Amino acid sequence: MASTPQLPAPEIQPVSSGFMRAYGRFWDVLSVMIFSFAALFILYSEREALAWQHWAAAGLMAAQAGLYIFAIALRGWPIRRAWLAVYFIGGVSMWLIAGLLYPSTWWIGMTYFGQMFGLLPPQAVIPGSFIINVIIVLYASDWNVANVTPGMLFGFGFQWLGGMAVYLFIFNIIRTSQGRAELVTKLEAAQRELQASREKDVELAALRERERLARDLHDSLGHALVAMTVQLEAIQRLYRVDPERGSAQIDELKALTRRSMADLRRSLDGLRAPGLGERKLSEAVQALSVEVGQRAKVQIESRVPPEVDALSPAVQEALWRVAQESLTNIEKHAQARRVHLSAELQPHAVTLVVKDDGVGLPPQAEALPGHYGLRGMRERVEGLGGTLTLNTANTGTTVEARLPVIAFSSAIH
Repeated sequence: MASTPQLPAPEIQPVSSGFMRAYGRFWDVLSVMIFSFAALFILYSEREALAWQHWAAAGLMAAQAGLYIFAIALRGWPIRRAWLAVYFIGGVSMWLIAGLLYPSTWWIGMTYFGQMFGLLPPQAVIPGSFIINVIIVLYASDWNVANVTPGMLFGFGFQWLGGMAVYLFIFNIIRTSQGRAELVTKLEAAQRELQASREKDVELAALRERERLARDLHDSLGHALVAMTVQLEAIQRLYRVDPERGSAQIDELKALTRRSMADLRRSLDGLRAPGLGERKLSEAVQALSVEVGQRAKVQIESRVPPEVDALSPAVQEALWRVAQESLTNIEKHAQARRVHLSAELQPHAVTLVVKDDGVGLPPQAEALPGHYGLRGMRERVEGLGGTLTLNTANTGTTVEARLPVIAFSSAIH
């Protein structure tokens, strides 16, 4: 059996889920540390004259850390939109209140600016980060629009535009990586399904081959052994009264034994029938035609152009099996004198025709018990999207297999 093709390694490896989880935990720890540091910074800076405003501002900083842990860090990814709304609306509101109580906490807005990049989609990041920048500018101007200078507008505006450019670039990389990871996962799943299907096909083919061999041995060797037993009993009785007729019966028994040995060899040859493997299809079919013709004393004309060797391995194997099974049936059952085997290539299809002048097939041959070879040919051809046609009469049988070929017109020319 041909080995399953391996998936090519992508030029850019997708980011692993383990790395993304570790990356997310890093930002979780960093965000909590920033809010905690802000709370401690307020208390430490005003330690000489702590007032309720300072305690309230520090408490709001700590509450933002708790809100982040509850709404973001403890939630599985992806985080639901409801939790994101709770966190950003609640957190920004607490930051605004803390800013009114202690204006030096304006820089906490940069934390929300960065968190939006990692947690929100672009349609929410762009307006959300713009609002955060406007609030920071108002913080810096003591909530007095008259104090806003062109330098402040230019600086924070440039910061926002630069942040957006970096964010959109990183977002595109992550989305591409995730898409590639999903594609690789699907391809790997398809590869496993294909391998499982091939293994089932091999097992089914082995079972069919065992049934065919059992049928052949029963029909040929089993019947021959019964006939030999009857003849031996007859010879035993004849020799006492008519030795000459007994000798004639022995000659018939010898001929029956030779025919039985020939049938057994054909059954064993069929059991050992190899797949196409690494051989060229045109050469393999020609060699098979010569071999069967010599063994069955049949004139076989084989015309298979070398262009078929450029077909896909699956199509070549299917054509080989059809040729193999057709010639085997001709040798065993057709009583033919002439056989014509040909393959023809068209831009989008290939057709294999095997025609003999034998006794033909019985009616509804495929439906008869034991005709696994015919059914196997049809299943193999139709499994590749092709068609198998059997035309039979008392003047012979024609087997025609037609398989689709994708983008083969260039190979024909």
